[in-house]
Amino acid sequence: MNDLDAYIVAPVYYRVVRRCGTQWHFIKGESFYNPLNLPSMSLDDLFSSFGISMREAASQLRKINGGEEGFYLVDIMHKHYYYCGTLPNGVRDKLIELGIGRREPITGH
Repeated sequence: MNDLDAYIVAPVYYRVVRRCGTQWHFIKGESFYNPLNLPSMSLDDLFSSFGISMREAASQLRKINGGEEGFYLVDIMHKHYYYCGTLPNGVRDKLIELGIGRREPITGH
Protein backbone atom coordinates (compact mmCIF):
# COMPACT_ATOMS: atom_id res chain seq x y z
CA MET A 1 0.00 0.00 0.00
CA ASN A 2 2.95 2.38 0.53
CA ASP A 3 3.67 2.48 -3.22
CA LEU A 4 0.04 3.42 -3.82
CA ASP A 5 0.27 6.26 -1.29
CA ALA A 6 3.18 7.72 -3.25
CA TYR A 7 1.51 7.09 -6.62
CA ILE A 8 -1.84 8.86 -6.12
CA VAL A 9 -1.79 12.66 -5.97
CA ALA A 10 -5.09 14.55 -6.07
CA PRO A 11 -6.84 17.66 -4.72
CA VAL A 12 -7.46 17.58 -0.98
CA TYR A 13 -11.18 16.83 -1.40
CA TYR A 14 -10.57 13.70 -3.52
CA ARG A 15 -9.80 10.52 -1.59
CA VAL A 16 -8.82 7.11 -2.90
CA VAL A 17 -10.41 4.07 -1.30
CA ARG A 18 -9.44 0.46 -1.92
CA ARG A 19 -11.88 -2.38 -1.36
CA CYS A 20 -10.16 -5.62 -0.29
CA GLY A 21 -12.47 -8.45 0.64
CA THR A 22 -15.01 -6.92 2.99
CA GLN A 23 -12.78 -4.02 4.11
CA TRP A 24 -12.63 -0.45 2.85
CA HIS A 25 -9.12 1.08 3.06
CA PHE A 26 -9.08 4.87 2.89
CA ILE A 27 -5.72 6.01 1.53
CA LYS A 28 -4.33 9.25 2.93
CA GLY A 29 -2.31 10.24 -0.15
CA GLU A 30 -0.89 13.71 -0.74
CA SER A 31 -2.58 16.93 -1.86
CA PHE A 32 -1.25 19.08 -4.69
CA TYR A 33 -4.16 21.56 -4.71
CA ASN A 34 -5.82 22.83 -1.57
CA PRO A 35 -8.04 25.79 -2.58
CA LEU A 36 -9.59 25.96 0.88
CA ASN A 37 -6.12 26.15 2.50
CA LEU A 38 -7.03 23.33 4.88
CA PRO A 39 -4.30 22.27 7.31
CA SER A 40 -2.98 18.72 7.20
CA MET A 41 -5.37 16.60 9.24
CA SER A 42 -6.45 13.03 9.88
CA LEU A 43 -8.78 11.40 7.36
CA ASP A 44 -11.60 11.37 9.92
CA ASP A 45 -11.21 15.11 10.48
CA LEU A 46 -10.91 15.80 6.75
CA PHE A 47 -14.15 13.95 5.99
CA SER A 48 -15.87 15.67 8.94
CA SER A 49 -14.80 19.09 7.65
CA PHE A 50 -16.85 18.36 4.52
CA GLY A 51 -19.87 17.16 6.50
CA ILE A 52 -19.51 13.44 5.87
CA SER A 53 -18.00 10.51 7.73
CA MET A 54 -15.82 7.77 6.28
CA ARG A 55 -18.57 5.30 7.24
CA GLU A 56 -21.13 7.29 5.20
CA ALA A 57 -18.73 7.42 2.23
CA ALA A 58 -18.19 3.64 2.45
CA SER A 59 -21.97 3.17 2.47
CA GLN A 60 -22.24 5.17 -0.76
CA LEU A 61 -19.32 3.27 -2.32
CA ARG A 62 -21.11 -0.05 -1.65
CA LYS A 63 -23.82 1.11 -4.06
CA ILE A 64 -21.31 1.43 -6.92
CA ASN A 65 -20.36 -1.70 -8.83
CA GLY A 66 -21.89 -3.82 -6.08
CA GLY A 67 -19.04 -2.93 -3.70
CA GLU A 68 -16.66 -5.14 -5.68
CA GLU A 69 -12.95 -5.23 -4.87
CA GLY A 70 -10.84 -2.56 -6.46
CA PHE A 71 -10.15 1.15 -6.31
CA TYR A 72 -12.72 3.87 -5.78
CA LEU A 73 -12.52 7.65 -5.77
CA VAL A 74 -14.55 9.88 -3.44
CA ASP A 75 -15.10 13.59 -4.07
CA ILE A 76 -15.97 14.49 -0.49
CA MET A 77 -16.67 18.14 -1.33
CA HIS A 78 -19.38 17.40 -3.91
CA LYS A 79 -20.36 13.92 -2.60
CA HIS A 80 -19.53 12.14 -5.87
CA TYR A 81 -18.35 8.53 -5.93
CA TYR A 82 -16.53 6.64 -8.70
CA TYR A 83 -15.35 3.08 -9.32
CA CYS A 84 -11.87 3.05 -10.90
CA GLY A 85 -11.22 -0.63 -11.55
CA THR A 86 -8.92 -3.19 -10.00
CA LEU A 87 -5.57 -1.53 -10.81
CA PRO A 88 -4.09 1.69 -9.38
CA ASN A 89 -3.77 3.13 -12.91
CA GLY A 90 -7.58 3.23 -13.02
CA VAL A 91 -7.52 5.96 -10.36
CA ARG A 92 -5.17 8.05 -12.49
CA ASP A 93 -7.37 7.49 -15.55
CA LYS A 94 -10.50 8.54 -13.62
CA LEU A 95 -8.78 11.69 -12.34
CA ILE A 96 -7.74 12.59 -15.90
CA GLU A 97 -11.31 11.93 -17.07
CA LEU A 98 -12.45 14.39 -14.38
CA GLY A 99 -9.99 17.02 -15.66
CA ILE A 100 -7.33 16.48 -12.99
CA GLY A 101 -3.81 15.79 -14.24
CA ARG A 102 -2.64 14.83 -17.70
CA ARG A 103 -1.48 11.73 -19.50
CA GLU A 104 1.84 13.16 -20.66
CA PRO A 105 4.13 15.12 -18.34
CA ILE A 106 4.82 18.76 -19.12
CA THR A 107 8.25 19.13 -20.69
CA GLY A 108 10.39 22.25 -20.61
CA HIS A 109 11.11 22.85 -24.31
